[in-house]
Amino acid sequence: MDKIRIKNLRFYTYNGVLPEEKKLGQQIALDIEMQTSLKKAGKSDNVVDTVSYAEVTEKVSGLVQSKSFDLMEALVSAILDVIEENFGGQLTKAIVKVRKYSVPMPGNFDHIEIEMEREFNHA
Repeated sequence: MDKIRIKNLRFYTYNGVLPEEKKLGQQIALDIEMQTSLKKAGKSDNVVDTVSYAEVTEKVSGLVQSKSFDLMEALVSAILDVIEENFGGQLTKAIVKVRKYSVPMPGNFDHIEIEMEREFNHA
């Protein structure tokens, strides 16, 4: 299956369980992978024959910048909902990863990452 990937899409958000996370905020980064057939677009060279990564980015950005979540799992699930609602008819599967960098917990680490995937059934 062919894939379209958006890598390292960054946002400053106010997600988290702790009050200071919602007050101070933190940077997150997203990776989105969408599986679909790109054969028609490869032949036609026409954006209407593919999933526009610009439109995906716009829809996901709108969600991420307008809503706050306690859990990164809820954020990833909501992103998958937006992808399914707007592009699910063109996709067979989507995988979303979210990295959160400033996590207020002990330990020496770069970030936490949540990954979820969703398959789209076409009836």
